[in-house]
Amino acid sequence: MKNGLLILVCTLLLSVTSFAQQSSPPPAPIPVEVMFGNNRMNFQLILNKPIDAKGKFTFFNVTNGAVDYHNKNEETEIVVVNSINYDLGNNFKAGAGAQWHFKLGLVPLLGVQYFKANPTWLLLVSPNICLLPTTNMEVVSLVEFKPSLGPKTRLYTRGQLLYNQVLDGGVHARSGYTFRAGISRQKFTYGIGMNFDYYGPFKAEKLNTGAFVRISL
Repeated sequence: MKNGLLILVCTLLLSVTSFAQQSSPPPAPIPVEVMFGNNRMNFQLILNKPIDAKGKFTFFNVTNGAVDYHNKNEETEIVVVNSINYDLGNNFKAGAGAQWHFKLGLVPLLGVQYFKANPTWLLLVSPNICLLPTTNMEVVSLVEFKPSLGPKTRLYTRGQLLYNQVLDGGVHARSGYTFRAGISRQKFTYGIGMNFDYYGPFKAEKLNTGAFVRISL
């Protein structure tokens, strides 16, 4: 998978930029973020697009990647989650889809999502059941606080949680905690970040601290 993350990042950037330019009316912002840490580079893209005239169905994608600076295969991670969600009302959605995982392959999933946002706050909580290769419960949650600091400037803070556990026996599979703090000016956000990642039943730890840049396409 050498250089796989770089190729994926470039492909996604070209795709979403083309989509943003061609869609009418303009779609919701598509946040693309890269953090250059002391141990490795982290990448995240989030896409949420209505796919019917009434907006009841949406296509949701989250792409996460990480790679160290020596392009070691064992340090390269790519996880792509795609789902079709149906609006249940009151900010709740139900969805079904699949995750492509760099180690596990194709992982079908079912879940629900709570999403609420305004210019200052954003809250996402998404519990899912992963059906293969084992049955896992996975919870993703995210909160952003973005108060205005001036006509074109906002404070940007984010806390993000991932927790994945095998249901049979309650074994820890994967967890992660992500923190960001910075400044947003128009489409660009930049600042400092920290990632705490844990793998497997013994919670093998990988920490990463550095600077991030984010653009809303």
